[in-house]
Amino acid sequence: MKIYIASSFQFTKAVKDLAKKLEARRHVITCKWWLKDYKVALAIVDDEVWFSQPIIRTIYNRSMKAIEEADMLILVAPEVCTFNGGNIEVGMALAFHKPVVCLGWLKRSAMYEPVIRCHTMRDLNNVLLEFEKH
Repeated sequence: MKIYIASSFQFTKAVKDLAKKLEARRHVITCKWWLKDYKVALAIVDDEVWFSQPIIRTIYNRSMKAIEEADMLILVAPEVCTFNGGNIEVGMALAFHKPVVCLGWLKRSAMYEPVIRCHTMRDLNNVLLEFEKH
Protein backbone atom coordinates (compact mmCIF):
# COMPACT_ATOMS: atom_id res chain seq x y z
CA MET A 1 0.00 0.00 0.00
CA LYS A 2 0.97 3.62 -0.46
CA ILE A 3 0.76 5.48 2.85
CA TYR A 4 1.01 9.15 3.77
CA ILE A 5 2.13 9.78 7.35
CA ALA A 6 0.82 12.99 8.91
CA SER A 7 2.02 14.46 12.18
CA SER A 8 3.90 17.34 13.73
CA PHE A 9 7.64 17.97 13.58
CA GLN A 10 7.65 17.56 17.37
CA PHE A 11 6.95 13.85 16.78
CA THR A 12 9.61 13.29 14.09
CA LYS A 13 11.22 10.39 15.93
CA ALA A 14 7.92 8.50 16.17
CA VAL A 15 7.19 9.28 12.50
CA LYS A 16 10.60 7.97 11.39
CA ASP A 17 10.17 4.82 13.49
CA LEU A 18 6.75 4.17 11.96
CA ALA A 19 8.01 4.83 8.43
CA LYS A 20 10.76 2.22 8.89
CA LYS A 21 8.25 -0.35 10.15
CA LEU A 22 5.88 0.34 7.26
CA GLU A 23 8.66 0.13 4.68
CA ALA A 24 9.81 -3.17 6.21
CA ARG A 25 6.28 -4.42 5.41
CA ARG A 26 6.83 -3.25 1.81
CA HIS A 27 4.54 -0.24 2.07
CA VAL A 28 5.52 2.89 0.17
CA ILE A 29 5.65 6.24 1.98
CA THR A 30 4.32 8.83 -0.46
CA CYS A 31 6.11 11.84 1.06
CA LYS A 32 8.87 12.08 3.64
CA TRP A 33 8.09 15.66 4.67
CA TRP A 34 10.00 15.27 7.94
CA LEU A 35 13.38 15.28 6.19
CA LYS A 36 13.48 19.10 6.23
CA ASP A 37 11.65 21.49 8.54
CA TYR A 38 11.27 24.64 6.47
CA LYS A 39 10.04 26.63 9.49
CA VAL A 40 13.52 26.15 10.90
CA ALA A 41 15.43 26.15 7.60
CA LEU A 42 13.99 29.44 6.35
CA ALA A 43 14.44 31.12 9.75
CA ILE A 44 11.92 33.82 8.84
CA VAL A 45 10.06 35.46 11.70
CA ASP A 46 7.43 37.40 9.75
CA ASP A 47 4.42 35.29 8.65
CA GLU A 48 3.76 37.27 5.47
CA VAL A 49 7.35 36.89 4.32
CA TRP A 50 7.37 33.19 5.22
CA PHE A 51 4.15 32.42 3.32
CA SER A 52 5.40 34.41 0.30
CA GLN A 53 8.35 32.05 -0.21
CA PRO A 54 7.88 29.95 -3.41
CA ILE A 55 8.98 26.79 -1.58
CA ILE A 56 5.86 27.01 0.62
CA ARG A 57 3.55 26.54 -2.40
CA THR A 58 5.80 23.70 -3.57
CA ILE A 59 5.53 21.97 -0.18
CA TYR A 60 1.75 22.35 -0.21
CA ASN A 61 1.43 20.95 -3.73
CA ARG A 62 3.81 18.07 -2.96
CA SER A 63 1.88 17.11 0.15
CA MET A 64 -1.53 17.29 -1.49
CA LYS A 65 -0.34 15.17 -4.42
CA ALA A 66 1.17 12.62 -2.00
CA ILE A 67 -2.11 12.41 -0.04
CA GLU A 68 -4.09 11.99 -3.25
CA GLU A 69 -1.75 9.19 -4.41
CA ALA A 70 -1.85 7.40 -1.04
CA ASP A 71 -4.14 4.49 -0.27
CA MET A 72 -4.26 5.48 3.40
CA LEU A 73 -3.19 8.25 5.75
CA ILE A 74 -1.80 7.53 9.20
CA LEU A 75 -1.75 10.37 11.73
CA VAL A 76 0.98 9.94 14.37
CA ALA A 77 -0.13 11.52 17.65
CA PRO A 78 1.83 10.03 20.57
CA GLU A 79 0.16 12.51 22.90
CA VAL A 80 -2.93 14.67 22.67
CA CYS A 81 -1.88 17.87 20.99
CA THR A 82 -3.16 20.61 18.74
CA PHE A 83 -2.13 20.00 15.14
CA ASN A 84 -2.11 22.49 12.32
CA GLY A 85 -0.89 20.96 9.05
CA GLY A 86 -1.68 17.45 10.29
CA ASN A 87 -5.35 18.35 10.69
CA ILE A 88 -5.47 19.75 7.18
CA GLU A 89 -3.84 16.59 5.83
CA VAL A 90 -6.39 14.43 7.66
CA GLY A 91 -9.21 16.55 6.23
CA MET A 92 -7.82 16.26 2.71
CA ALA A 93 -7.50 12.47 3.00
CA LEU A 94 -11.08 12.22 4.25
CA ALA A 95 -12.24 14.45 1.38
CA PHE A 96 -10.47 12.09 -1.04
CA HIS A 97 -12.34 9.18 0.66
CA LYS A 98 -9.11 7.64 1.93
CA PRO A 99 -9.04 5.61 5.13
CA VAL A 100 -7.46 7.60 7.95
CA VAL A 101 -5.89 5.93 10.95
CA CYS A 102 -4.61 7.66 14.07
CA LEU A 103 -1.77 6.01 15.94
CA GLY A 104 -2.01 7.65 19.33
CA TRP A 105 -4.47 10.08 20.81
CA LEU A 106 -6.94 12.60 19.44
CA LYS A 107 -8.78 15.45 21.10
CA ARG A 108 -12.50 14.86 21.10
CA SER A 109 -13.99 16.26 17.93
CA ALA A 110 -16.91 15.08 15.85
CA MET A 111 -14.74 15.72 12.80
CA TYR A 112 -12.55 12.75 13.80
CA GLU A 113 -15.53 10.36 13.78
CA PRO A 114 -14.45 8.51 10.59
CA VAL A 115 -10.85 8.14 11.81
CA ILE A 116 -9.81 4.64 12.88
CA ARG A 117 -8.23 5.07 16.30
CA CYS A 118 -5.26 2.89 17.32
CA HIS A 119 -3.57 3.47 20.65
CA THR A 120 -0.75 0.97 20.20
CA MET A 121 1.41 -0.39 17.42
CA ARG A 122 -0.34 -3.72 17.93
CA ASP A 123 -3.69 -2.05 17.19
CA LEU A 124 -2.22 -0.47 14.06
CA ASN A 125 -0.77 -3.81 12.93
CA ASN A 126 -4.24 -5.37 13.18
CA VAL A 127 -5.76 -2.56 11.12
CA LEU A 128 -3.02 -2.82 8.50
CA LEU A 129 -3.53 -6.58 8.24
CA GLU A 130 -7.19 -5.99 7.39
CA PHE A 131 -6.33 -3.47 4.69
CA GLU A 132 -3.48 -5.61 3.32
CA LYS A 133 -5.96 -8.46 2.69
CA HIS A 134 -7.77 -6.35 0.10
